[in-house]
Amino acid sequence: MSVSGYPTLSSMGIQNPNQITGYVLSQPRADTDLLRIKYQRPKGSFLPVTRSYKIGRSQRMHVIDSGTNQTEMVYEISPMLSRAVAELDKIVNKHLSQKEILQQISIEVERMETDFLAEIASLRQLIEKLEKSA
Repeated sequence: MSVSGYPTLSSMGIQNPNQITGYVLSQPRADTDLLRIKYQRPKGSFLPVTRSYKIGRSQRMHVIDSGTNQTEMVYEISPMLSRAVAELDKIVNKHLSQKEILQQISIEVERMETDFLAEIASLRQLIEKLEKSA
């Protein structure tokens, strides 16, 4: 699988699209999207298993009420990110069956549960430490 078939991913610095196994797209803030790409690297590779990209959203004023001329700021997904996601979908859908996608989602949920539980435990320890020192 050549990089030339994926111009947007290539422009993002992705050189091995054949190693991509999945991606997660989230929106940590109203004006930012976070794209995390997962790779299946060869054994012994020093390259990262995941790479993250923060991509800004474009801002646009949207009229809520034309009578009072009331507006609000609307953030729209970057066209470049939309193209990257379309290219990633092509790559991921070539590799995975529905059963494999379901399995990957389950693994991701378990990983997130572990991370959240560890973070909660850490925060509880901080609370206990502060209560003892107070």
